[in-house]
Amino acid sequence: YCLKVNYKNNHRFFSYPIRGSEKWEKIYDKRISIERCNSRLKDCLNADNLRSSGIAKAKTWALLNCITLIAGTIAVNTAKSISTAA
Repeated sequence: YCLKVNYKNNHRFFSYPIRGSEKWEKIYDKRISIERCNSRLKDCLNADNLRSSGIAKAKTWALLNCITLIAGTIAVNTAKSISTAA
C-alpha cells in the first residue's frame, strides 16, 4: 500500500527531501557544520557577548571573529601536516 501525500500541507510531518536520502544527508551535514562553527564562535571567541552598538559594528565584530576562527583552523591544520610529514 502506497499513500501519496503532499508534503506542503504538513511540512513538519512530511519533509522534503526525505529523511535518510543522500540529498537530506548533505543538507544535514551542512547544517551541523554551521551549528558547530556558531558554537565555536560563541564559546571560544565570545561572539555572544557584543559590547558595541549598531549593526555595522556588530557585523564587523562577527566578521573579525570568523576570520580569526578560520586563521586558527588553518594554523592548526598546517602544524599538524608539517609534524606528520617530518
